[in-house]
Amino acid sequence: MNALLWSTLLVPSAWAAASLARAYTPIIAQNRTLSVPSSAPLGRQIIDAAFQSYSIELSSMVDFAGNLSHPNTLSHRLLQNLFSLSGAHPLIRAGGTTANRAIWVQNQTAAIIATFSPSSPDQPSALTIGPKFMESFHTFPSGTKYIFGLNFGDGDAGLDQTVLEAAGPVGSLGDSLYAFEIGNEKTSPFPNQNLALTQTGWPGSSRRPTNWTVQAYVTQFLQYATAIDSSVPNHPLYQAGAFEAPRALSNPNHTLWNAESILYDGIARTGMVKTIAEHDVCISSRCVRVLLMFGAKRCAWRTVCTWGDEFDFCKSIPYRPPSPSLPNLTLSPPPIKCQGAPLISNVFASALWSIDYVLYVSTLHISRLYFHQGTNYRYSAWQPISTPTADAGVRPLYYGNLFIATAFAGGEKQVAVLINETAFTGYGIYEAGDGRLSGLAVVNLRMWNSTQKAEERPYTAVQVKVPDEKLGNATVRRLTAPGVEIAGNVTWAGRSVDAEGFLTGTEVVEKIGHGNTVLVGAGEAVLITL
Repeated sequence: MNALLWSTLLVPSAWAAASLARAYTPIIAQNRTLSVPSSAPLGRQIIDAAFQSYSIELSSMVDFAGNLSHPNTLSHRLLQNLFSLSGAHPLIRAGGTTANRAIWVQNQTAAIIATFSPSSPDQPSALTIGPKFMESFHTFPSGTKYIFGLNFGDGDAGLDQTVLEAAGPVGSLGDSLYAFEIGNEKTSPFPNQNLALTQTGWPGSSRRPTNWTVQAYVTQFLQYATAIDSSVPNHPLYQAGAFEAPRALSNPNHTLWNAESILYDGIARTGMVKTIAEHDVCISSRCVRVLLMFGAKRCAWRTVCTWGDEFDFCKSIPYRPPSPSLPNLTLSPPPIKCQGAPLISNVFASALWSIDYVLYVSTLHISRLYFHQGTNYRYSAWQPISTPTADAGVRPLYYGNLFIATAFAGGEKQVAVLINETAFTGYGIYEAGDGRLSGLAVVNLRMWNSTQKAEERPYTAVQVKVPDEKLGNATVRRLTAPGVEIAGNVTWAGRSVDAEGFLTGTEVVEKIGHGNTVLVGAGEAVLITL
């Protein structure tokens, strides 16, 4: 059975679609104009169709992927859905906190042996992996590429273990191994002025001495990479950094833990570094308050998790194609710390937030986004297996990923910010080759709960103004749910994902309304395709 086999219903207009689906006339709460320039801003970066990718906790890879005898068909279908829409396989980063704890045991017959402690039920406190672990990297759709997170233990024993571990993925994956990442979230602790909290880090912990600086990290990273280069033939390049936010912003002496500092210290001079990763993380208690205040906005950068100077640094980098001599930046979006929070990370609001976040970040000279997930993590796009605390199946975030996969189909896109407000955003999507406008995305982040009367849901009438005024053949696909605070009854263009990962139902494709107008309800997003 084809996971993307469906019928399509073409509805006359956005107004008619809303009326047909709800059997009442939508309430127009306000009118907006979306003025669209004829081309993307000069120098805007070009993104590929796999710009939106995934990071999977290393200890959860067997759950997400299965093995050769028992592959996880749910994960396979969900990834195949995205490929069928976008034309590109999402990259998979296998890493995270447990990559720092993993020990490779060459003669271990089990794929993974994990030890959990009562104080940390989401992640094992210790784990060993062996050659059979690599079977999990052969069950996802053919063509998938991987970043493999290596342990970054200290001293001679740590270096030996990193080199030993690196040999396994190289021998198993070959060209499917996109990059290595040595260590995860090595950031130094610092008092954060905005959140009045202190971030933990490696210096002064059991991992490194107190005087371990960002400059010392660069030296040690290059030492480990050189050792792998000498011992493991045909290995890939590296993803450096993996620093955790929020972080201090002022960096005049290049001593802070961020991409700017390690580039200054020469991490890219050898040509071994392909990309530099930054992790944007929200602190849980503050994010709860943000959700209650802003509804669908969840914990986006415009509210609490502001990168400030870090985003400015990304903007300041002149766009250029990826080059080993000057690596691009990658980013993990800001989930709520400690694997997310129930009824916040796993509700429909997260899908709307993700669309806005991905589209905005695609304008910042960041080369790729990786949504992190793990077994039982509240912020995951899907739960890979059933456990005592969660059933296997998709989460609302996955529907936001479907939206983006459709918007970036074919790759070679450039994105322009058209409206940038706390509760309402709009983006233009352009073809980099010929510069033509290929799509528009509008996200209405205003609060709407499922407990409110459906017929009272307010809509914004958006009139699209393009230079040639020709939108007659434009189509509209709608992401919606009864409310932003629930996880169920989410639909993308009238369709939903079933328990086995198949897209089901009749696809509802709307035609743009009279006067080039489309309706966007509170807590909805629409994609206009030209």
